[in-house]
Amino acid sequence: MQNNTLKSLNLSKNPFKSKGAVLFFRALKGGKTSLQYLSLASTCCGSTEVVMMLCALLLRNPTLSHLNLNTTGLKDNAVTLLAESLVHNTHLNSLCLSDNLLSDGSAHEVAVTLADKNRLHHVDLSYNRMTAKGLYVLIQSSTVHNRVTRMDLKGNNATPRQHKDLVRILEDLALVGTVVL
Repeated sequence: MQNNTLKSLNLSKNPFKSKGAVLFFRALKGGKTSLQYLSLASTCCGSTEVVMMLCALLLRNPTLSHLNLNTTGLKDNAVTLLAESLVHNTHLNSLCLSDNLLSDGSAHEVAVTLADKNRLHHVDLSYNRMTAKGLYVLIQSSTVHNRVTRMDLKGNNATPRQHKDLVRILEDLALVGTVVL
């Protein structure tokens, strides 16, 4: 695929399976693009093979700034692979991982990534399986990483009491509005 003008690609809700996603990434690998926005929301792109190809895209595409992977069936092991790629990625600004199967292990991986030298401004981890412990780690990481302007953590597995405690922490850290619970 030789396309220097392709800037935005929304493949959300496409019925292709992992094999189709692999073919898509192989096509992108073969050519140069100026892709800035990629949405694979509500697709079956959570397999290890697809995530590894996505990681390769993150490492070699200096223009991709927005990546939407919500409702793709991602698990913690996939986020570990993505986080490793993001440590070396200096151009992704927005990452949506909402409505997946991510737990506190993913929260830790994302927190480490945010503390590193990347440029993530918007991170959406809403509607996953993170407990108050994982949410707290993410809130703390947003104080280290001054570039985060929005982190969405709503709909995870904090009890009402834990949620209230986390809101108090957000208020104490002056992060209300930046981090959403």
